[in-house]
Amino acid sequence: MYPKNRIWLWLIGALVLGAIVYYFSDILTYILLAWVLSMLGRPLMNFLQNKIRFRRWKMGAAGAAVMTILGFYLFIACIILLFVPTIVEQTRNLAGVDYAALGQKLEQPFADLDQSLHRYGLLEQGESLSTRIQMLLSTVFKPTLLGDVVTTVISAAGSLLVTFAVVTFILFFFLKDSNLFNGMLRSLVPNELEDKVMRTIEESSKMLTRYFGGLVIQIAFFTTILSLLLWIMGVENALLIGAFGGLLNVVPYVGPIMGAIFASFITVSSHLDMEFDALGPLLLKVLFAFGATQFTDNNFLAPVIFSKSVKAHPLEIFLVTLIAAKLGGVIGMVLGIPVYTVLRVIASIFFSEFKLVKKLTQSMKEKESAVENAKLE
Repeated sequence: MYPKNRIWLWLIGALVLGAIVYYFSDILTYILLAWVLSMLGRPLMNFLQNKIRFRRWKMGAAGAAVMTILGFYLFIACIILLFVPTIVEQTRNLAGVDYAALGQKLEQPFADLDQSLHRYGLLEQGESLSTRIQMLLSTVFKPTLLGDVVTTVISAAGSLLVTFAVVTFILFFFLKDSNLFNGMLRSLVPNELEDKVMRTIEESSKMLTRYFGGLVIQIAFFTTILSLLLWIMGVENALLIGAFGGLLNVVPYVGPIMGAIFASFITVSSHLDMEFDALGPLLLKVLFAFGATQFTDNNFLAPVIFSKSVKAHPLEIFLVTLIAAKLGGVIGMVLGIPVYTVLRVIASIFFSEFKLVKKLTQSMKEKESAVENAKLE
């Protein structure tokens, strides 16, 4: 009877824990976000504490934590200053465009295409592709667009400020005391599971730190390569397009497409007075730069990052991304790989006797063995 009662207790405990997690999901999100940021900021914390010295004085944990948080906010401020003014300017330009004149300019280049679309019944009688585009643009980029965007931003600013304040407060203590998060978990788990849970947290922290660190390097390289290619080919707003493309590249598979669409939007909105014959080659340059950068990233940068951090097969990553997209959309695609990484660590420690778990975590074990052998040598 005891084992059965034990199982029922575990099930009830799991249900209660699930209900608590669901009810306090926003608070748990703040804690997990602060924990991830603390892992990202740990190298800077160590640098400030160990390398910044003046005679006998060296920076303490509290000061290093404050400087690290200021570093995060400085990075966010640079991103805002890079993106927001240009996007607002392009939106203002689009809101003031004479779309009737633009539609007349597009009529001649689209004449042959119109005939084909009429032939296949994709356009109604008397309608042209230029008038359809004119109607679409005037609907989307109407004169009140800028006001609508500002209103949306102001309405979201309240909740965003609360998130920043709460996460900053928690992050400060996670940075100041690296064992605080582990201590919180240790107080919540039974004594017989404490060692396994601590091993899980330790391994997850190592892998996620490597993953996010590699991701920052990938974004930096992607941004640099794309910006240089665009600048060499004479495309305006090269740094803006490169930085936005690098950030969107974090979203697997869909991100590069979104980045190319954004780049095309910025390019077109900056050259609305240009003839279509000259605008076409400019768009081809943008698409070529994205294709070349994406090829370099897929074949050189991403494999190195995944092999050293996630240690998973590319097909495995692809399937995980599809499942994450099904469950959580774009946010799920971004979080899918790190969440899967943590789940693999949990499975390798708690369920290592299962054949499927052994197969999925085999590469992790091989990598750990290689590291241990290197240390012994």
